[in-house]
Amino acid sequence: MVGWACSLVALGCGGTSMAELPRPDDAGPVGYADALSLPDLGAEPDAGSMEPVDVPATPADVPPDAPITDLGMPVVAPANQWTWVDVPGSRCANGTPTGFGINPGADPTTLLIFLQGGGACWDPLTCLGPVPSSFYVTTGYDGLAFATDVLRPVMLPLQRANPGNPWRQMNMVYVPYCTGDVHSGDRVTRYNLLGRQSDFHHVGARNLDLFLQRIRATYPAVRRVWLAGDSAGGFGVALNMIRVQRALPSARVDVVDDSGQPVQPDPARWRAWREAWNLQLPEGCPAACADDIGAIAEFVRASYPDHRFGLISYSHDAVISTFMGLDAFTFNRRLGAVMSRMDAAWAQGRYFVIPGALHVGFATSTPALQQWLQAMVFDDPRWASVRP
Repeated sequence: MVGWACSLVALGCGGTSMAELPRPDDAGPVGYADALSLPDLGAEPDAGSMEPVDVPATPADVPPDAPITDLGMPVVAPANQWTWVDVPGSRCANGTPTGFGINPGADPTTLLIFLQGGGACWDPLTCLGPVPSSFYVTTGYDGLAFATDVLRPVMLPLQRANPGNPWRQMNMVYVPYCTGDVHSGDRVTRYNLLGRQSDFHHVGARNLDLFLQRIRATYPAVRRVWLAGDSAGGFGVALNMIRVQRALPSARVDVVDDSGQPVQPDPARWRAWREAWNLQLPEGCPAACADDIGAIAEFVRASYPDHRFGLISYSHDAVISTFMGLDAFTFNRRLGAVMSRMDAAWAQGRYFVIPGALHVGFATSTPALQQWLQAMVFDDPRWASVRP
């Protein structure tokens, strides 16, 4: 999905500016599902090995005694168009630097932070196999990848020209996903598959900490933040909501989790993720969070009960059920339990469930979903859950 050449225009402050790409004529849930087609994950592989690697927090190409002064500097970028910002010290899984995209709006007090989705990888087969099960882990994600990212224009929250998008006039930040760890890892893991060896930088949480320093400097007056993401980015927003809130303490951070359902995965799969990524749980999360994804959601709810949390899901999401090691019907039953818990205990939590086995509601952008999102974003008291 990466790889078309394009001309880039250099811009100050370490960025690259480009006009937003037009939405493809065939964009929509079918094209998105095709892009997310997965290899047969099957059982945990017998071939290959993995081990944590002791890698310092500061990459080798950044001298350890050199301050990364850019992180405290605001990004200066043209309004209403996308600019790529390189962030020193950040890393994709393949070890190459990355950054984030920014699209300033008119109001300095409102901000959308969008975490990109794109699968996950956690062992030699899923990371080094013929078709890695996570986007950009072997190619990296830089300004060129950002300019040619065909899924970014499809996402409803990022469409400035769409009148149904409640964030269309706000500041926007786009956090790419190239670490394979649902934006939540802090480990370099060495994988070996049939003699092929590679170190994977599962450092999504570390990257986000770096990005947030620059974001905080750019928007010191921000008072409302919406943290949204799809798929792996959906899991990322739930796992990182408290991280973002503490980085931006003067703002209220609300969450829109599209297809990162807090449904308990197969226990072996959950352990594999935690080990491979050194999964960073929300700070202060109790011991139960290490084994129960529902306990993480409960901790977020209890920590910020007055902040809105919106969950979007297909009823039998085939992509997420596969990643979780579940069949679609087990996934649906567990999703039903999540909805029941939200109904019973989450005063500011609502869900929007779409019938079917597709993946990512932001890509379908139906009028009903747009109205539900508008009610959430603008604090409409009539905001209500929707289920089949």
